[in-house]
Amino acid sequence: MEKILVLPVFVFIWFWSYAQTEIMLNFEINQNGAQLLLDSVLVENQTSSMDTVIRWPDNSLEIEMISGIADNLADASSLQIMQNYPNPFEEKTYIDIYNPTDELTISVYDFSGKRILVETIYSNPGLSSLVFTPGTDTHYLASFNNGKSEQSIKMLHKGKSDGVCKIEYLSSDKTMSLKKNKYAGFTYAEGQILNFTSYTSACFGVETVTLSGSPIANDTIVFDYTDLADIQPDRPEAITADVTASKIIWNWSAVNGADGYKYNSVNDYETAIDNGNLTDVEFAELSAGINYHLFVWAYNECGQSFPLHIVEATSTTTLETEENALIASGTSGEDFELMYICSQPDSIILRNQSLNVNLDEDNLQLLVDRMKTTVLGEGVGIAAPQIGINRNVIWVQRYDKGSLYSKPWEVYFNPVITAYSDTIAYRNDGCLSVPGDCISQYDIVGKSYRSIWVDVQYYDIDGNFVQERITQQYTAHIFQHEIDHLNGLMYFDRQIEETPGKFVIIEGDSYDGLPAID
Repeated sequence: MEKILVLPVFVFIWFWSYAQTEIMLNFEINQNGAQLLLDSVLVENQTSSMDTVIRWPDNSLEIEMISGIADNLADASSLQIMQNYPNPFEEKTYIDIYNPTDELTISVYDFSGKRILVETIYSNPGLSSLVFTPGTDTHYLASFNNGKSEQSIKMLHKGKSDGVCKIEYLSSDKTMSLKKNKYAGFTYAEGQILNFTSYTSACFGVETVTLSGSPIANDTIVFDYTDLADIQPDRPEAITADVTASKIIWNWSAVNGADGYKYNSVNDYETAIDNGNLTDVEFAELSAGINYHLFVWAYNECGQSFPLHIVEATSTTTLETEENALIASGTSGEDFELMYICSQPDSIILRNQSLNVNLDEDNLQLLVDRMKTTVLGEGVGIAAPQIGINRNVIWVQRYDKGSLYSKPWEVYFNPVITAYSDTIAYRNDGCLSVPGDCISQYDIVGKSYRSIWVDVQYYDIDGNFVQERITQQYTAHIFQHEIDHLNGLMYFDRQIEETPGKFVIIEGDSYDGLPAID
């Protein structure tokens, strides 16, 4: 299937009834300020009564368009979540899911890992529509299992509810079922009428604009929201912070139309601290060499802006005598001894928060050379805590680069994940620091929940500061696994606990023969 990352949104539609012609539609919004964004666009084929929802999360969008042309776009034997709209949502969210079997079990968990709902529905194979009504929680994880495969999504509830959550079956449309090795869902032929409905969150709720047309060539569809006078303020912009080993003074720009500002160390506006009209805040008595996060919102009577996310690190310390001695205990071609989570004192090191590293350390090159020697032929990534040094250094084999038979290795200093995708997958996992006897002794399951893309920032081997989005799922998984090590987390911490010490085993996708993550 086509996967398209777009900003703004692009839709590819194939004419297969009359001609196999590809056209591109570009969706834009016309507005008075920078605050409004398209939350989503609903595309409806009025002539053939078939539709699809396009969701735009986190200022970017991956579209898996249904096509009737390509023969190798999809495997019709797999469970697939096609759409989830809206997300975040206030009252209800709708889920379109393709199920090749006639049975589907839905389990819903809150984000503490407690399963709060389980339902089984029976329907004809094909595309089914479900509606989820939330309870009092704000975050949910929904897992869909047909006995052969598993898919999961995260859902964010932003409204108010005093009831209990429920999920209901709406319909099953066999005309939209996937045929063998091809999509046959959204179709468009010349002369048919398409409706385009845009959704955007403004001062008094969700605003919509609907346009209709029969495009026959590449076109730009512009939704006009210039009549909206009352909107939330724009997002503040970061200004360089003042940093010492124990203090950070954060600064941001003033915003026109803002009544004040709130800040938080997590992305949660409801628990944020009101800073009044001040555009700076001081964090004191901090630990040296640690990355700290700050989220800032401007607000007015219409609501809050999008959050400004800033990551700053306190000044770090130089390598300790013991750290330098360990690094210098061998040559660049010699392995380090690995730390094991089931052994003491190894587990103390693996569970500790690591510190940033100075890029001008004398032994830094020897450290990274020996780390690479340790991981080559054994895994696809390694973090410094795994060789006994609590410093923020990782090696990652980049499966999104190189050739089919040669994937390059890259080292990263002081890496931080700044954003995660809303879509997550339950995938195979493993770790050099979790040997087989440890797995059997503690009944550890070799899977973990991971976002399918992440935004990361780091310093490369040449000292350059880099920010990038890792969109290849396997590579994104490796980054999450290794950066978790820097924060004292193991892959089995990313599993849902059903009872203490036991983990829910959910059959999901694998990496088709690719090695374990670490």
